[in-house]
Amino acid sequence: MLWSVAICDLLFKLQNLVDLHGDAKAKEILEDVGRLQQENERSPIWETKLVESVAEQTQLLDIAERENLLHLQRQRHLAAHPVVNANFQLHRPNRETARALIRNTLDGVLTKAPILSKQIVNELVEDLEQASGILIDDKKLKAYLESKYYNRFNPEVEKAVFKALWKFAFRLTDERCEKNRAINYSALRLLYSRNPAQFRAKIEAEKDYFSTIATGGAPVVCLIHFLSREASIYGLLADHAKTAIQHAAESDPSARCLAWFTATNLQAHADRLGEWISGKDYPHIDCAIWDEIEELSDSPEWAKLVVRLFNKYYVASGSYNTADRRFSEVIRPNLDRYELDDCIDLVEGIQGNDQTYGRGRARTDHQALRARILALDPNFDFTAYKTFVRYLDD
Repeated sequence: MLWSVAICDLLFKLQNLVDLHGDAKAKEILEDVGRLQQENERSPIWETKLVESVAEQTQLLDIAERENLLHLQRQRHLAAHPVVNANFQLHRPNRETARALIRNTLDGVLTKAPILSKQIVNELVEDLEQASGILIDDKKLKAYLESKYYNRFNPEVEKAVFKALWKFAFRLTDERCEKNRAINYSALRLLYSRNPAQFRAKIEAEKDYFSTIATGGAPVVCLIHFLSREASIYGLLADHAKTAIQHAAESDPSARCLAWFTATNLQAHADRLGEWISGKDYPHIDCAIWDEIEELSDSPEWAKLVVRLFNKYYVASGSYNTADRRFSEVIRPNLDRYELDDCIDLVEGIQGNDQTYGRGRARTDHQALRARILALDPNFDFTAYKTFVRYLDD
C-alpha cells in the first residue's frame, strides 16, 4: 500500500506541475508512463520508470530519495509475492524496517510540494513584482515567502533560485530589473539567511557565475549592501568583480559608507570614513545609511566609533542649513548614548566651525549637548570652551 501511495503521489505532483506551470518535462514523463501502461497493463515496469524519470529529469527527487523508493519497491515485492525462505516463512519486514520505509517515503515524496526550479523562478519573481505594493517590510515579505515558497524548497531548488535572484539583483540592468531590484534583493537576502553555509559553498563552487556582476551603478551598490552584512562572500569573488565593487565604493556615498569589507578591519574603515567626511567632498549621508552603518557590528567598540563619526559629520557642516539638519538627524537622537569624552570631542569640533555655533538654532541644539555633559559630570568646567559657551548664552 505504501508503494502505491508513493507512486500515486508522484503522478499527482507531475500533473500539478503541468496544470499550474505548463511544465513540459512533467508532461513528457506522464506521456511516457502512459505509453508503457498501454503497452502492457499488467506490467509494473512503468512504476520503476516513473521513479527513475522523476529523479533524473526533475528536482523532485535526489539520488538518495530515488534509492529509498526503489528499496521500498523491492520490499513491497517481497511482501506481496509468495517468496518463501528455507524455513518456509513468508517475508515480513520488522518494525524498524517498516518505520524507516514510512519515514523515508514521507520525507522524500509525500510531504514535498510539487516545485521545480526553472518554473518556480519565473513564478516567484512575477509574484514579487505583483505583490511589491503590499510586501512593504522584511517581516511581511519573510512570512509571505516562507509560507508560499521557501518552506517548500529542497536544497537544489534553493540554490537554483538563489542563482537566479543573484543575477536579477546584482547583474541585470534592464528596466524591469531596475524596477524590482529592491524586492528581489530582499528575497535573496531572506533566502540566504536560511542556510548561509550552503550558499557560500555554491558561490565558491561557481565563482565565475557569481563574479559576473554589473560593472557599476545600482546593481553593484545593491551588492555592496549585501556584502556589508555577509562580508565573507567578498573573498570568494574574482578580482574583476572586486574591482567593480571597489570602484562603486569610491563613487557612491552609500556604498562607501558600507564597504567596510574592503578595509583591513572596522577600525580602518571608520578612520577612512572619518577622513572622507571631514574632507572637501561634503557628503550627504541618509538616516537609513547611518542605520546600516550602525548595524555593521554589534560590538560596543563599533558603537563608540559610530558616535565619533556622528561628531565628524556634524562638525564638517558647510552651511547653517546643513548643520541644522545634521544635528537633528544624527546628534540629537543619539545624545543619550554619548559618554563624556564623546561630548568633549563634539564640543571641540564645534569650536572650530562657525557654521555649527553661529547658526540660529545652535543655542537650542547646543543647550541639549550641555545638558548631557552636566548629566554626566555636574561639575564639568567649560572654561576651555569659551566659544561654545559664549554662543550658547548669547
